[in-house]
Amino acid sequence: MPLSRRAVGRATLSLPLGLPLGLPLGLPLLLRAGPARAVPDDAACRALNRTAVEAVLLPAQSRFTEATLALAARLDELSRTAREEAALAAARAAFRAAMLAWQAIQPLRAGPVALFSRHERIQFWPDPRNAIGRDLATAIAARDPAALEARPNSLGQVTTQGLPAAERLLYGDEAVARLRAGDAEAAYRLALLRAIGANLAELARAILAGWTGGEHPFAAALAEPRAPYATPREATLELFKFLYAAIEAVADRKLGRALGGSAAAARPQGLECWRSSLSGPAIQANLATARALFDTAFAPALRAGGEEALAGLLGRAFAQLAASAAALPLPLEAALSDPARREPIQAVQREAAALKALLAQRMSPALDIPLGFNALDGD
Repeated sequence: MPLSRRAVGRATLSLPLGLPLGLPLGLPLLLRAGPARAVPDDAACRALNRTAVEAVLLPAQSRFTEATLALAARLDELSRTAREEAALAAARAAFRAAMLAWQAIQPLRAGPVALFSRHERIQFWPDPRNAIGRDLATAIAARDPAALEARPNSLGQVTTQGLPAAERLLYGDEAVARLRAGDAEAAYRLALLRAIGANLAELARAILAGWTGGEHPFAAALAEPRAPYATPREATLELFKFLYAAIEAVADRKLGRALGGSAAAARPQGLECWRSSLSGPAIQANLATARALFDTAFAPALRAGGEEALAGLLGRAFAQLAASAAALPLPLEAALSDPARREPIQAVQREAAALKALLAQRMSPALDIPLGFNALDGD
């Protein structure tokens, strides 16, 4: 979502002062801009961009491609052996690997993943109106052959093609019973799972090809930079948006809405992957990539610009948030409504909110990245 200056102010005012971030209690004072320093020049931004691509993002893209290929193979096997427990377990394990590999790159909304609604086709979420449930039910009832086509470079029904649709078909006693019923509906459900696996693998291959091949590989566009980025700093802004979006999602969309004001008001079904109980590991995967991106790419650029103290402050905040995420009570889906286990979840949400404000108000000026009205709009 776009971050207006008014919204930034609200974030500052809402920061809890007792966060265990290893920061002084006067945290709002730290959000004020310090004395002017030399911002990273084009060479420093270019080095930041190249490191981010080569050390973090491109390897993550490759892992997602590998995971989807494995998922496609396991779903194809399941379509022939649905009654075997081992086949279902293997399919679920492959789903877990693919979902968590996706979480590592989920915040990026630019480049090849933005073409042909690929991001939405991989994961249509959040889905407050249950469009996936309705569209899946319609396709299954009609035995819709169009839903069984894998076409990565076309626009189609995004709700029935991706990871959330596969999750609904693989998890839950009723879903498994319907897969194993041996009737026409079961055959269609299995065919649909096979098609989803093939679709995800084709999408991942197309995205990776867009990063590495053709006349305008996206990896080179970020690292050099070249079109659509006019300067190295414009490409750095794209990477900053990725970093910010990962933290913002955890603070707001992934935890804030589901937590509610109390254990009684919690909404476990508002979590991202509640059917597969992967909501906690998904958050951990988001934050692991964000921390790697900061540590390997952004922190050296801040230090090169004379912002040693800020780099240390943010590094400690990322490390504390990662440690808190590692201590989340799993599965989140059960812990969310348990008064005795909510505090570690709330701590992650608070720490992510504080880090989000630090990124917007301290790191952005230090890198001379303007926060215009749409600067953080990744859509």
